[in-house]
Amino acid sequence: MKNKRQNTFDARQALQEAEIFKCLDDEAIGQVSSLVKWKQYRKGVEVIPYKDESDDVYFIASGQVRINIFSFAGKEISYQELGPGQMFGELSAIDQLPRTANVITLNIARIGVISRSDYWGLIDRYPSVAAASLKRLASLVRLLTDRVYQYGALDVKGRVRMEVLRLARESMSGDDTATIQHFPTHSEIANRVNTHREAVTRELNELSGMGLIEQNQRVLTVKAVSHLSELLLEDT
Repeated sequence: MKNKRQNTFDARQALQEAEIFKCLDDEAIGQVSSLVKWKQYRKGVEVIPYKDESDDVYFIASGQVRINIFSFAGKEISYQELGPGQMFGELSAIDQLPRTANVITLNIARIGVISRSDYWGLIDRYPSVAAASLKRLASLVRLLTDRVYQYGALDVKGRVRMEVLRLARESMSGDDTATIQHFPTHSEIANRVNTHREAVTRELNELSGMGLIEQNQRVLTVKAVSHLSELLLEDT
């Protein structure tokens, strides 16, 4: 019985940990909870298809999703991976246009969904939700700006290095070191930076030979983030 209680999903706690609701008090979280419907997805399930005309907003309680799109030739282009506490789907809730990408689960995931009208109601009612939504949109603009820069100014070597640097800055474990847990596969990085797996492998081997990175299965350690940043400046 004890283990059963421990495994019970706590919807209120999941919402309190969501980036958009962190500033809400218990009473407000209770009101939000009454609006959110939760569903558990298996690995590899398409939560939102590209060009879908739905306009709900989603919140991840557990698991991860990948936001991607496929070219006419079938090549995957990966934009972003999201995990617990993060949200997706707000663009269509704002402009009511079709979805701009697919959203696919990378593992078993529990995800909450709220309607467009209820999402806008929360924005109107709680300034902190509006502010968090704006911050989320700003982060998307910055991400896409970086991608445009990568494709326009960097060659494959530079794009791979920039992706490693981006992941490192999100996973700093010391003044100049970073430990990236669950480092993406070489194919996944290739999809993110528009190249092929062999090019990623070649560049990571070069960085390893320079003593800048060390990989142990899915954990990658960047030993000198500042040096990696300097190499990237040289590439430009």
